[in-house]
Amino acid sequence: MVKGAEAGKLHGFIFEVPAALTMPVEPAPLAAMGRFRHETAAVDPTTGIVYRTEDMADSLLYRFFPAAHGELAKGGRLQALALVEQAGADTRNWSKEWGGDLSLRMAPNRSYAARWIDMADVEAPDSDLCFRGRKAGAAIFARGEGIAFALEASGPVVYFACTSGGAASLGQIWRYIPSPYEETVREADAPCALEFFVESTGESDFENYDNIVASRHGELIVCEDSDGDNFVRAVAPDGLIYTLARNAHAGKSEFCGACFSPDGATLLVNIQKPGITLAITGDWLALQRNARTLA
Repeated sequence: MVKGAEAGKLHGFIFEVPAALTMPVEPAPLAAMGRFRHETAAVDPTTGIVYRTEDMADSLLYRFFPAAHGELAKGGRLQALALVEQAGADTRNWSKEWGGDLSLRMAPNRSYAARWIDMADVEAPDSDLCFRGRKAGAAIFARGEGIAFALEASGPVVYFACTSGGAASLGQIWRYIPSPYEETVREADAPCALEFFVESTGESDFENYDNIVASRHGELIVCEDSDGDNFVRAVAPDGLIYTLARNAHAGKSEFCGACFSPDGATLLVNIQKPGITLAITGDWLALQRNARTLA
């Protein structure tokens, strides 16, 4: 992200590309959304809030409030997530062998009250946004990668994956529960929360979570990015993990870009090498029932 000797501008911003683009346009960085090691974004369609991950071993989770709903170029406000219980909480659950701080070990199925910290100087010419966030008390995550918005029976949820989190450093998935008054004066009346959803204890569970997408049936579809065989796996609402696909191509390339067709019946997923897209269809509910029987 540091400007090189031959670079005319700083790198590390994101850009918006119109879906109906028919001609070249002048690239305009969305500077108010911050300059850091962006990974993925999820948007709450009701509020227009954009939730964003950061691909660093000690990364933050961000949210961005556009000044005008759906018009990111008009600017807005950037914040970083913190836990009420402990400033600067280390959520990675790393063992001391990995350099972890287990003074607050994150427990499965527990809800942690959360808050958001306003970020200043978000264009970060010194590439120090996450460092300043941590100093201000933001929670630390292990390489934030995939993130997905889901509208569940209980309300909106944002899932995000940390590819090297957990005691085995094989990955974690978190659930962020927005406040019903997200970014209003009443937000403190019903605070947002962070829940530890699932953590891989071995390669048979997961090996390094990456891209994720929520299905209509309540599962999370998860792509792996590992050094060995790469799988697409599913996580049921109760945490049951089962396998959907394995990359049989030589080179052990990762799956990525998982998404569903508009009717929710077809899962589209890419394999980076040899650069192909797969369309997977089937009876998703029957697959989950069979996996539960085998478990």
